Amino acid sequence: MSPFDAALLGAAVALAVPILLPALGELISQRAGVMNVGLEGMMLFGAFFGFLFVERTGSPWLGLLAGTAGGMSLALVMAILSVTFRADQIVVGVGINLIGAGVTIFLNRELFLDRGQVSIDRMGLVSIPVLSDIPGVGKPLFDQTIVTYLTYLLIPAIAWALYRSRWGLAVRGSGELPEAVETAGINVNVVRYSAVLTAGLLAGLAGAFLTVVQVGIFVEGMTGGRGFLALAAVVFGKWTLRGTIGAAMLFGAADALQLRLQNASEVPGSVWYVLATIILAIALVLASRRGFIVKKAVPPIVIALIIAAIGVSGASLTVPAQLWLALPYLLSLAALAGLVGHARVPTALADPFDRKAI
Repeated sequence: MSPFDAALLGAAVALAVPILLPALGELISQRAGVMNVGLEGMMLFGAFFGFLFVERTGSPWLGLLAGTAGGMSLALVMAILSVTFRADQIVVGVGINLIGAGVTIFLNRELFLDRGQVSIDRMGLVSIPVLSDIPGVGKPLFDQTIVTYLTYLLIPAIAWALYRSRWGLAVRGSGELPEAVETAGINVNVVRYSAVLTAGLLAGLAGAFLTVVQVGIFVEGMTGGRGFLALAAVVFGKWTLRGTIGAAMLFGAADALQLRLQNASEVPGSVWYVLATIILAIALVLASRRGFIVKKAVPPIVIALIIAAIGVSGASLTVPAQLWLALPYLLSLAALAGLVGHARVPTALADPFDRKAI
């Protein structure tokens, strides 16, 4: 039985949301010149405080608000240290991750250790009439949660804000030539604060999504590296909105696929065909840059044909479940290794800005 069906699409969308939300925030932050590697800690704050408020109040909406506030609180610390005091952004981000992990572990054990595994009622699915009845894609795309629909709406909103508004122009300028932005009368530090806080808001919302919407429980370290996948999505997407969305969806699809395959006794033939198609597509894209070069395309095309032949032959292959669990992270490493070298990094990314030096 092929794992590639409508249910896989629905799972891919749901699993991409907690990667896409922080990736959108990170895109804004990095385009403003701030390398925010503290997404994991901000997501953990969002997950814990979202869970805590739902457990205490019974309101999932308050939980989502508390989660976003939790993420923004750590983002404020990040902004103060990296923007105002011009501390090393990577070091600050690592510290934010440690704070996020340490504080949530401490509070979870203090508040819930003697009560066993506490659970909350999750936010349910909402089916959109007419759209959910579209054959094939209707149910996977339009029988989702409110947060998923909010993510749909955020994409065009962020596209407009980042590429069509005065604020977006200031954000992009702050990451490319902050001196010019400051000379134009715009406070670069204020712009960077807004970008980092936006990243914290979306990371906190993504963390709250995990506890309030997806699983209904809090587990220590439950973000499982999704913050780092969001970072990888921005880099893989070459600091563009379209590329970031595509990368986040790709990682979400890989996560959904590993859930479908980790209990499989052998690799289905359809997986070989899809893998061969992906390799072939990447080969053609890489070879077509700056003119089609045949010798660059031949090795990956040969590999794709070999993989396709394995699928056609019906050969059985059993792989350990751990390999499927690592699939999203292996995919991110492979994608970054193959494509990052061609990306253009924002000129002033991770560079502290001193207004007095102008």
